[in-house]
Amino acid sequence: MPGAVTMHAILPTAATRPVALTRGAPFRARPPHDASQKALARRLHTMRNERAGKVVCAAAADDSPDGNPAPKALAPSPPTTSLGEMASYYLSVQPHLFQETVDRQFSLLQEAKEKDQASESGEGTSSTSTDLVLSRRMAEVQRAERGRAVEDLMYVCILGKFRDLGVDMLPRIEEVQESSDTLRALTEGVHSREALDMVKEHVLGVLGPASMAYAATKIKMSALQAAQVYAASVLFGYFLRRVDTRFQLAKSLDMLPESQEEAVARLERLFSAADDGLPEGATPHPEVPGSDAAAAKPAEESEAASSDRPPADQPPPTSALVKKTKGALRRYVESFDQQTMLDMAKLVTQEGGALVERQTKALFGDPKALQRQMQEAVGKDIASLDDLMERVQKAVADGKVETLTLTVGTQRRAVLEAVAYGVFLRDVESWVDGEYALLSPHRGGGSAGLSL
Repeated sequence: MPGAVTMHAILPTAATRPVALTRGAPFRARPPHDASQKALARRLHTMRNERAGKVVCAAAADDSPDGNPAPKALAPSPPTTSLGEMASYYLSVQPHLFQETVDRQFSLLQEAKEKDQASESGEGTSSTSTDLVLSRRMAEVQRAERGRAVEDLMYVCILGKFRDLGVDMLPRIEEVQESSDTLRALTEGVHSREALDMVKEHVLGVLGPASMAYAATKIKMSALQAAQVYAASVLFGYFLRRVDTRFQLAKSLDMLPESQEEAVARLERLFSAADDGLPEGATPHPEVPGSDAAAAKPAEESEAASSDRPPADQPPPTSALVKKTKGALRRYVESFDQQTMLDMAKLVTQEGGALVERQTKALFGDPKALQRQMQEAVGKDIASLDDLMERVQKAVADGKVETLTLTVGTQRRAVLEAVAYGVFLRDVESWVDGEYALLSPHRGGGSAGLSL
């Protein structure tokens, strides 16, 4: 075909190289021997991989091979790299191949990272300064591209966990119909039994009085406030997974600190066992056996206990219903010292921080722009916290800032999704860091690969 590009034009030296034939073997060219041809072969292999990724991405953009329409977006944040698009395609169209595809891509990224590190350590001193600057600049670009690909793959892995739950993530924030199955999946399907108590406390805390309203009640708020609540809930879920992992490990090793109730119960069991071991006719009490005091004391105690106990048909007092003992995970968290609490609340990797910001920005817009807008609306001469709240409410009522009108049910759904997103983020982060060592420690603290 005139004008067509052939393999001879791409690899002229390989095309003219003699070919060896072996009886019964397939037709195969001898591999190149010189360094330039090896480098050219490696580049061709890379180009083929990139082309394969682009072909898969193009298939995701068009109709699927079986004639079905292209799948809808899995989340409000679209992929930013070809690897992310390819992973999204497999998750949507061929989910049975998704995990294998992701594992393969992470392995290739790990190999590329190790290769770059080896080439950087082997840079010769005879190279000119211009060559060194150019090679280092190329290495920086490659690291940035690799980092974006890792973030994209991690994000799609998080989406895969929501898909496993049977829950569709919220699009750019809007009113949704609350479903009991969705709420159950985002609570019981994500968290341990001990962690559920803290999730309920968090929902009540961030929604405030609105949490007690009907699900269809609509509330108007600033987009900045909604974004802050969502981001805080993501970080809470991230923190919750870290402390719950430590808690479950300590629980399996029987290293949990005892609560006051558990200590009292343990002592009572010890005393009961000691009483059962006394010889017949002996008494554990210091009173003289057979004395009136010794005989009267059990009767008095029995009468006092029966008088304090409410009748069977009488409901327990209100205080007994309101007062609730703290959960085991809550007590475990409260046993942390200040430094441990700070360490557990930090993001471990830079990629984790980027994915928190990415999801929040996709749902509500740029938080920094929303914050500047709010600062301009409320002014700077703020006298107190009450004054600030009044100005914020006035700015929302007057339409000086971006606002959202959401039902209580939608807000509850968004908070639970954010907590689950933080939990899944920590799970994916731990897996990628442990298996492939592709993540970077967060600038604010923490060390990748060294934290639960």
